[in-house]
Parts: sequence; C-alpha cells; structure tokens
Amino acid sequence: MNTDLTKRQRLRFFLINCSAFAIIFLLLGVITITLLNQSAYSQTDESLVRMSRDTKTIDLEIKRYEQKNPFLFQRSGDNQPMNNRFNTQIILWSKDGQILNKDSLGAKFTPINDLTLNTEHIDKVHAFSLKNQDSETLNFHSYLIKASSLDNQVAYVQFITNTNPIQSSLENFKMILIIGLIVFWLLSIGLSYYLSKYNMKPVLKSWRKQQEFVENASHELRTPLTIIQNNLEYLFTKPNDKVIDQADSIAQSLNEARRLKSLTSDLLTLARSDTNELTLFKEPTTTHEFITKLTQPFIEMAELGDKSFYVLSNEELMVNFDVKKIHQVIVILLDNALKYTKAGDSITVSSIKQGNFWQLTIQNTGPSIDPENLPYLFDRFYRQDDARSKETGGYGLGLAIAQQIVKDHAGSIKVENIKPQGVKFSVKIPLD
Repeated sequence: MNTDLTKRQRLRFFLINCSAFAIIFLLLGVITITLLNQSAYSQTDESLVRMSRDTKTIDLEIKRYEQKNPFLFQRSGDNQPMNNRFNTQIILWSKDGQILNKDSLGAKFTPINDLTLNTEHIDKVHAFSLKNQDSETLNFHSYLIKASSLDNQVAYVQFITNTNPIQSSLENFKMILIIGLIVFWLLSIGLSYYLSKYNMKPVLKSWRKQQEFVENASHELRTPLTIIQNNLEYLFTKPNDKVIDQADSIAQSLNEARRLKSLTSDLLTLARSDTNELTLFKEPTTTHEFITKLTQPFIEMAELGDKSFYVLSNEELMVNFDVKKIHQVIVILLDNALKYTKAGDSITVSSIKQGNFWQLTIQNTGPSIDPENLPYLFDRFYRQDDARSKETGGYGLGLAIAQQIVKDHAGSIKVENIKPQGVKFSVKIPLD
C-alpha cells in the first residue's frame, strides 16, 4: 500500500479516536457538573421551604424579638430545639424594610448588615451575594414570606442560609473533575495512537491479501492467454493450411480456454464468498446414498490407475446441506487424492456421525505434506510444488474454495499427515 496513503489513513484513525475520547470526556464533565449544580443546593432550598412552614420556629423568633431575649428556646416534646441550623438565619422585616431582630441575631447580623428587603421574591427561593467588611463575597439562598399575624410590627419573615461552603466544595470538585478529565484525555491520546495502529492492521492485511490475489490471478491468467494468442498468431501465418494441419495448435488453444473458464469460475466463487453473496440451498440429504453416487466415477478412475479405492459409509445419516456445494468440496478433495497418488497407493473415504456433526474423511497413502506447508495449504494460489501443480493443471484455488464452502455451512475442514505416509482431510458439517 502507498506509504503516504497509509500514514494519512492512520492519522485519520488517530484524530477520530482522539475526537471521540474528547467528546466523551467533555459530555461526562458537562453532565456531571450540571447534575451536581442542580442537586447541590436542592437540600438547602428544601430546608428553607420547610422552615418557612414551621410556625413554631417563626413564632419563637418573633417572641425573641418581642421579649428581647435572644437566648429564648422553645423545645419540643423531646426537649430538643426546633431549629439549630448554624448557617440558617431568620430575619424579621417591618413594612418599611427595617430589620427588627438585629439584637437577637447578634454577631450573625454583621455579615448581612447591607441586606435590603426585596419583595419581588416572595414565596420563592432566591440567591444573592453580599460583601463583608473584608470585601469578601458571601453567597446566600433566601426564602421570603409574609407574616401571618398582623398584631405585631413583623410584616415579612426571611430565611437565609450561607452557601459559601457548598459553593467552595463545588469549585473544588469542578477543579478536580476538570484536572482528572484532562489527565485521562492525555492518556487517551496514547491509547488513540495505539488504536490507530491496531485498526490499520486488518486494513493492511486485507490490502496485502487483495494485492497478492490480484497478482496471482494475473499470473495464472497471463499464461493461458499468451498460449492462445501465440497459437492464433501462428495460424494467421498459415492461411492455406487445413484444420487438420493445425489440429495440435487448435487443441492446445481449446485446452487453455477450458483452463481459463475453470479458473474464472473459481475466482468468481471466491469473490462471491468474500462479499457474502454465496447463497446456499440446503436440503435434507441421505449421506450414504450421496457418497455412493459421488464416489462411483472416482472408483473407476482409481482402478484405471491401479489404485485402491475404499468407501466406508454404512451409517445412514440425514444431514441438511447444499448438495451442489458439498459435492464440489468432495470432488476437490478426491481429485487431489487421485492427482497426488501413484499406482499401488490407496484412497479411503469414510462417513460417520460425530456428536452433532457429520464427519467426512478422505485420506490417501501418497506422499505426505511438508509440515511447514500445512498451515498454508488452504491459502489462495498456494501450491506446495509449482512444477507438479502445473503438470496436474492446478491453480491452488481448490482447497481455498473447499474451505470457504465448509465455513459457509458453519463447519470445519482440516488436513494432517498420517503415518507412515499419506494425507488425511477431515470435513465436519452440522447435522442441521
């Protein structure tokens, strides 16, 4: 693959991963902070509303003002103060906006010395800020109600709570959250670099396989096309010859044309399987009858080559598979067995039930396969012996096609050497 194109694609993957992590962390931060802001003050605001509905607490504060006794406590049945919230203060307002209970507030009045009455927020939670003597900003939440009794000078009652501790905790949490998100995003950059490299592996592997496939297909197509072209050009140099005179050249061209047809058919099968366009037409089939009919022509060919052919298929099994496709698989395996065995060798086909699978085994006593070549035997265009494959007319596509068909049936195929010599192919197809 073009190096610049590879770098650009990898950079694209890297930027996509970085952006994805950044968006995720950003959304996480925004959602967390939003929910925290909404919930952090909810308990404080609910407490202010509850206090505004507690008539005993309000009456107690009014009595403190009227009796000028800031240490007056009204206790409930369990002798506990009705209100002991340290940050919460109750302000009694006159009609003209004067704070009536300054004395009972004592030192608590100093921070709210500049507080003014604002009747626009009656029966609503309201946030406001004040400056203290040191010019520090104090934040409060407030709830203002009208006094229920008209017998005294109290016109409004205001409940205020200092929210500086809550705001300080929120700011600290936000800072920690932001720092944490930034640190993890920086770590995600390294992860994105690794992922971009990892994501390129299947792309490069697929590209290499495609390039290898195209190169091998071009090579296989070039040879028969060259032979046909040379023969046709030669025929043009003999315009007066009869067909019988050039029978060898014509026969050779026809033979190469057949090879081309077979090759293009195999390539089309592989291309369809790669694009998931290979359709299976499964039907219940009796394996014994299927194997018996399929192997009959091969038994005759083996006899002509002075080879022994055995069929071990006495067990009647009903298996659901595509007859034409599995027929193609077995023909490929039997054809290989006949090609790579000599006179005196034997070929054995066995059909048995193994668990929930139909196992078909085709083995021969011909030459074993080099153990180093076994892992590559099902690769496309792979041939252990190029010279021998050309003699037998092989392209190295048969086993690749067989493997693909078996996989499409959710089965498996494997090859192994047998002792003292020989090769065994095992195919497993699910019974249903």
